[in-house]
Amino acid sequence: MTDTSAEAPDDALPPRSLIERLCDGISHACLVIAAMSLLCIVAINGANVVARYFFGSPFSWAEELMLFLMILGVFTGAVAVTWRNLHIRIDTIVERLPPAIRRVVTVVATLASIAIIMVVVFASSRLVSLLQGMDQRSDALNAPSWIPQSFLTIGLALMALMMAARLVTSLRRQRQSAQ
Repeated sequence: MTDTSAEAPDDALPPRSLIERLCDGISHACLVIAAMSLLCIVAINGANVVARYFFGSPFSWAEELMLFLMILGVFTGAVAVTWRNLHIRIDTIVERLPPAIRRVVTVVATLASIAIIMVVVFASSRLVSLLQGMDQRSDALNAPSWIPQSFLTIGLALMALMMAARLVTSLRRQRQSAQ
């Protein structure tokens, strides 16, 4: 949903709700995790380059771990992007609609997005459960395969939660401003 809170001065904004503060905290934690993942990728890659070119023996597990960390960073970063409403969207037509119709279209689009994401979450959670039950392991790290696979499931579930929270808080604000 389009967030218009940035256009109003701070003293004109209503106090932030518990949901907004909680989602802000989750968003911040996800950004920290994404940043730490990126820093670890850079450190592992640098150490692997040194090991390869100076000692002739690169780490066999480096590529796999960097891939897992990249997946973690992407999906945790996407949670923060979703909460902050900074994702890329093409809304040229929607922005030209009358405000009442724009709100309806935005609500329908948000609900459709949540529904689609939840279908993927359900399917991926079944895969994660299957991988965990079979105790499948990665090749180089010998780590349980369900762990990196769960990054997608958890990330998408949190994105759907953030979309729902943004929708609820936005509708609540609209209702309060109409009164």
